[in-house]
Amino acid sequence: MTAPPRESWVVLLHRNEERSLYEAAAMAAAASSLDVSVTLVWFDAALDALVSGKLDEAGEDEGAADLLAGARETGRVRFLACSASAVRSGSGVAAVRGKVDDIVGWPTVVGLIRAASKAFVW
Repeated sequence: MTAPPRESWVVLLHRNEERSLYEAAAMAAAASSLDVSVTLVWFDAALDALVSGKLDEAGEDEGAADLLAGARETGRVRFLACSASAVRSGSGVAAVRGKVDDIVGWPTVVGLIRAASKAFVW
């Protein structure tokens, strides 16, 4: 008997708002705990928050960075950065590469969305 394919979600993150990033992190953590593969694609202000360490400075007991770290430990969550956002990042492409699994272009993102079970924009 062949196992059914694992459900997969794509989450596009573009805002640098603590609450929004926390909600997206909580969703990714919950989904990964239920054996759902989650790809977070970081754009613009959200990418800047990730690279700058702003996620680590959250005022909550368990912030977005903690939730994401736990979710990534499952092996079912990956981080991708938009190539245009990486180039525009004030931190530089090298710093972006240090925080994500890969840097990809829009055609790759569209392909991921088409192949995913669900897609979200945060």
